[in-house]
Amino acid sequence: MYRRLLYAASLGALVGVMPARGSAQSGSAAVPTTFSIYLAGGNVYTVAPANGGGLSPFLVTLLAGTGRVLRVNATGTGSFCPDATCATTSPDGPAATLPTTNLNASGKISGIIAGNSGFLAGVFLGPTLPSVAPATLTFGSLDFLTLSPVLGQQFFIGDGFTSTAVRQQFFIPDNATALYLGIADGGAFFGNPDFYGDNAGMYTARYDVTSTVPEPATLLLLTAGLLGVAMTARRRRLT
Repeated sequence: MYRRLLYAASLGALVGVMPARGSAQSGSAAVPTTFSIYLAGGNVYTVAPANGGGLSPFLVTLLAGTGRVLRVNATGTGSFCPDATCATTSPDGPAATLPTTNLNASGKISGIIAGNSGFLAGVFLGPTLPSVAPATLTFGSLDFLTLSPVLGQQFFIGDGFTSTAVRQQFFIPDNATALYLGIADGGAFFGNPDFYGDNAGMYTARYDVTSTVPEPATLLLLTAGLLGVAMTARRRRLT
């Protein structure tokens, strides 16, 4: 009986201080297709676009934490030519009239390579831009389950789900303070970023950030709870 009581007390202490896997941060972002992911964090183009550099992307200020995971649920359509014949059918960007994406890095933001174009893209940044643009990510398949981009490395988000409706997870760098949402565009989606001037349409993205790693204060509470259980058990053995 004594061991059962001790076990129950230990379990109660753990449950009382362990963090729940709930939503730590959530919201909704309206992302017109004129929002350039390359302008995140005040970044400046290496080569000035001649046909429309677009507008600054949508900013999500991230709450501090470790072990953070981003999930997105996005909808909407976009058009990437003046006559609207090259329109996307979802934030994944699939359209028979659009080429694949192979865009260069510009300023301190990486390039991106993907089989689709006109998709919703993201980039994590810290308090300042990286010293140099990180490596370009290549998305040979859009059916990845998890992704761990570094600061300044733009990545494919699309609608936030695989083709089999599994929600994708994006692991947030511990030193990231901001998430930017925008579009990677260029002439025929190739080379340097450009041609935001003829874009139309909008994506709406619902985002959720969760964390499974306890904050330092939570760890202190956990330690104190376990020490309390241990001291109680010692006193009972001595009496």
